Amino acid sequence: MDILKSASPAETMRAFDVLPQPLRQAIAGAAFAYDPREIAERIAKGRRPETILRGIARHEERRSRA
Repeated sequence: MDILKSASPAETMRAFDVLPQPLRQAIAGAAFAYDPREIAERIAKGRRPETILRGIARHEERRSRA
C-alpha cells in the first residue's frame, strides 16, 4: 500500500469503520495520525489486531513520558 496515495475521506472512514472497536478507540485518541487503511491491510495480511493495539499503546506511553 502506498500511504502517500490520497484517499477520499469516505474511503478512509470506511476503512476506519471496519476495524475492531479497541483499535478504533486507540487510533482516535492517538497523538499520531494512523492510517486506518494501512492498519486494515496489516490485519488482512495476518497481523493480529491485539498486536497492533499493543504497538499503538506502547508508542503513546513513550510519547507521554517524553
